[in-house]
Amino acid sequence: MAQMELPSCFDPYLRYAIASDFKYFKFFDARNFKLSLLVEFRTVALAKTFKTDMKSDHAIEFSPADHGSRYTTIRAHKSVVTDPGTFPIWIKCVSRVELSLPVKPVTGPPEKILRNRWAEGKEKSGELLIGVLDDGCPFAAAQFLTASGTRVRGIWDQNRNKQPITTVAGVFGQVPSDFTYGVEFLRDFATPTSQIGLNEWIGLHRTTAGSIDEDGCYADADFKPLKHRLSHGAHVLDVVAGSIPTSSRIGPSRPGQDRRDPPSFAVATDPASGADLVFVQFPEDGIRDGTGVWLKAYVEEGIQYIMTFAEPNRTKKVIVNLSYGPTTGPHDGTALLEEALNALVTYYDGTQGKPELEIVLPAGNAYLSEGHVACVGPGTTQAGGIEWMWRLPPDNSVLCFAEIWMSTNDASGVVVTLGSPSGLISTSTAGPIPPPNGIPFPSFTGAYAPLTWGSSTVWLLAVEPTIATSGFVPEHGDWMIRIDGVGANAKVHAYAARSDPNMDVRSGAKLSYFVDPKWQRTRSADASCNYANGEFDQAGSQIHRYGTLNGIATASVPTVHVAGGYIISNRRKSRYSSAGPARGGTRYGPDYVLPCDESYALAGIRAGGNRSRAVFRLVGTSTAAPQLARQLAKLGSGLLFPTPTDVPSLTDVAGRESRGGGNIEPS
Repeated sequence: MAQMELPSCFDPYLRYAIASDFKYFKFFDARNFKLSLLVEFRTVALAKTFKTDMKSDHAIEFSPADHGSRYTTIRAHKSVVTDPGTFPIWIKCVSRVELSLPVKPVTGPPEKILRNRWAEGKEKSGELLIGVLDDGCPFAAAQFLTASGTRVRGIWDQNRNKQPITTVAGVFGQVPSDFTYGVEFLRDFATPTSQIGLNEWIGLHRTTAGSIDEDGCYADADFKPLKHRLSHGAHVLDVVAGSIPTSSRIGPSRPGQDRRDPPSFAVATDPASGADLVFVQFPEDGIRDGTGVWLKAYVEEGIQYIMTFAEPNRTKKVIVNLSYGPTTGPHDGTALLEEALNALVTYYDGTQGKPELEIVLPAGNAYLSEGHVACVGPGTTQAGGIEWMWRLPPDNSVLCFAEIWMSTNDASGVVVTLGSPSGLISTSTAGPIPPPNGIPFPSFTGAYAPLTWGSSTVWLLAVEPTIATSGFVPEHGDWMIRIDGVGANAKVHAYAARSDPNMDVRSGAKLSYFVDPKWQRTRSADASCNYANGEFDQAGSQIHRYGTLNGIATASVPTVHVAGGYIISNRRKSRYSSAGPARGGTRYGPDYVLPCDESYALAGIRAGGNRSRAVFRLVGTSTAAPQLARQLAKLGSGLLFPTPTDVPSLTDVAGRESRGGGNIEPS
């Protein structure tokens, strides 16, 4: 299907998937799976029109959450985006639609409204609820237990092949009747049922000595992320709500104290340490995809799931931690998932009996990843255009993407060229590189036509896996990216999609990154001798460390918070912690930075693993976000938010872009 035939509301990745006939959705088939889409309607009224006009033969399922919002999730057969008969409906009703990973729903339609899960458990809801969307929830670990059982009220495992566990005692887990995919596990049930809750499941795995067989507890439930000693989600959950806070696991950290003194390991008494928890387990296929572009529908529905545990007029505050995000996107606060998150916090604003929802995101770890180009056009009359290299590693098992963004007002006449190391050329006007003669398989490597997205224009660049397989195998090495026709003073931003694997993933994926060859030839030797504030000089390079914020953390919304990281020993920003500003100036940087490393030699923050009393160090701003979330939990009980230290001055632009409002001491 020709790319230009598609509705303009289809995002670049959906277009790529359609063009390749969903080639890289390895588990996708039209009969057993449905596309998962995040949709922005032009108006709320047109959402109803869309539902009416779309034919039933596409098997469309809409999100059960209906808050009068323009943002929703849709699941449907792939014909809903490939049948030309649907295109007029998309064009009339939808502003943007973005692709997430396909799901495998159960037979039967979902419930039309969200279930009130807050009413299904034995215990009353508390004023504070903490939600975490991540990978790995050790619900039976000591740091999450009370005298009556686990603090985890529910787990929604979004994996496509997850099944309830049938035992002689009953059935453990059920398919959520309102979302119809994955399996949910509730803590307990107010009304007797054949279902086994988390507390009862833990009871079935108590030893004769009264301890819990955690290995058996997780293995019998086929919780794959918990089969290892550690997981990303276990660490994040412990930092945000464990019984021992970060401040108790490190030595004294405030200025004037000796950080080499031993930790106190004091048990916490703050609100988060006793709060109810809800965990959304991301699907394994998503965790294996380091780009983060799959997050969209899973995050939106995951937060909607968490909110079903918040009791109206009783639960005052819900804090959701999401320690994930892409390196790509417009970076100006208008990414579709960003705006969907903004719509959620706007609706759950603490009025009319609703709880107040606050979402915490990490700044990202892309500061030193060489994945951001920022430059200004020389003008169309100057020869040479803008050019840099995109370095693709050999034997890379995954797709590599890059995006180029410009203001639509400046994008007219701009042509993007992608050239392979051997000289094969693809342009945004001609499309992907054709395969060599004699190769019967089509190629989807190259530059794709520009797409107007909001007030910006985006060009998608794609290189298929460089690992040897049948058919056309793209070259590894330095691919040339060239942009011609950029007017004087027009701003160009490019972002390489993260492709290296997430924690506990062994996929053969490797990171691609940008290279400025002219700067390396003329300036790099001198720059390597200039070291200040923990960084080598990068002045004059098209590769920029600033402007690398998490792609869904660039809006400026009071109840969506962004956390960067700093090093305790010297009070500087952590070397990897991404910085602002957002493209277009909507956010200057993270809100605050929180401890992510004890020193250069002792990187990471120590917190819990997948078993009781197991700890490990996790490096990255994934540990900063839950610390900030824990601090926010104190505000609901009237405790004051700590005053930042090392606050950048208003004239210290770089300091504000990298450290926000300053350093927050460990909670």
